[in-house]
Amino acid sequence: MSFGASALFVAWVVGQLARDATWITGLCFYIPSVVMVVVLVAIAGLSAVMNHRRPALMALGFALPPLLFVGLVENHFGLGKDKSQGEFRLIHWNTGGRPGRPGIGEYMVNERADLYVLTDIANAAHVGVLRDQLGVGYQAITFANLAVIGRGEIRANGWLRNSDGFEVQAVTWTLDGKQISVFVVDLPSEVWIARNPLLREVNELISQHSPDLVVGDFNAPRRSWGLVELPEGYHHAYHTAGGGWGYTWPVPVPVYALDHTLHGPRVVPASYRLGGMGGNSDHRYQVFDFSLAAPRSVPKRSETGGTSVPQDKTFYARRPITLFSRVRTGLRSRPARHL
Repeated sequence: MSFGASALFVAWVVGQLARDATWITGLCFYIPSVVMVVVLVAIAGLSAVMNHRRPALMALGFALPPLLFVGLVENHFGLGKDKSQGEFRLIHWNTGGRPGRPGIGEYMVNERADLYVLTDIANAAHVGVLRDQLGVGYQAITFANLAVIGRGEIRANGWLRNSDGFEVQAVTWTLDGKQISVFVVDLPSEVWIARNPLLREVNELISQHSPDLVVGDFNAPRRSWGLVELPEGYHHAYHTAGGGWGYTWPVPVPVYALDHTLHGPRVVPASYRLGGMGGNSDHRYQVFDFSLAAPRSVPKRSETGGTSVPQDKTFYARRPITLFSRVRTGLRSRPARHL
C-alpha cells in the first residue's frame, strides 16, 4: 500500500513539473490534484485502521502538496475582481447535446448574455430552439458541432482548423456598432492525443489574426503550457477577473479546468465566473463580463515636422484582423448555417 502511494505521488510530481511537455508527462499532469488528496487520505485512513502507522503518516504527508496546489495554485480563493457587469456578457457552455433542452435552456435565458458560444451541440434545429427561447433580437449561426447565438450581427469567417476533432472557427460579432472578433475552439477529448501541439497551434493562430476573444472547450487543464505561455497581450479570464473553485468538468464533482476564455489587449475584463452545477450537462458554463478599451488617438505629422493628434480619427492598438475561410487540403468543410 505504501508503494502504491509513493508511485502515485511520484507520478503526480512529474506531471506538475513537466506538465504536458510530452504525451507521457501529460498523462501524469492529468492526474487531478483533488483526486490525489482523496486517494492518499483514504490510504492513510486504511493504513491506520490496519495499525500501519508509518505508511499512514507517509500517505498523509504525500497528500499535503496536492492539497496546497488545489487551494493556492490551481484555484484562487478570495482573489476575484469586483463582480461588475461590464459592457458585454459572453457565455460559453459545452451543452453535450440539445442546447434548448430542460436543464440547459433556462440557465441560458436567465443569464441574459449578449453572446452565447456553444460547443458539442446536436444540430442546427436545436440551436434555433434556444434562440427562440432567448427572444427577439438574437441571431444564431452553426458550424458542425459548434454554434454562436448573439444580439446584433454574427458572421462566420470560416474554419481556421477543422480536422480530427480539432476545430477553430473564426467569427465576427457586431453589436451597437462595435466589432469584436472571436475564435470558437473545440479540441479532441481522447487522452491518447497530445494536447500541447494543438494548443501551440491555437496560439499561432492567435498571433496571426489577433482575435479579441478565444473561447471554448480546450479539453486541456488551465495550467497546460500552451495556456500559460500565451501570445503577448493575451490572458485567461479566470486569472484577470475570476476566482473560486475554477474546475469545469465533470459535473457534479468538477476536478478539471477544461473550458477556457482568453482575451486580448482590446478587452477590459470585468468579472468571470462559472455556473451550471445543477445543469443537464457534464460541463459547467463560463460567464465573462467585459468592456472594450477606449480607442487611442492617431498621431499626425504637422507641417513643422512634429506630430499632432487629430480629433476625428481613432485607432485600436492591435494588429489588423485578416480572417480567412480556406480549409487546408484534405480537411472536411461544412458551411455555416444561419438560423
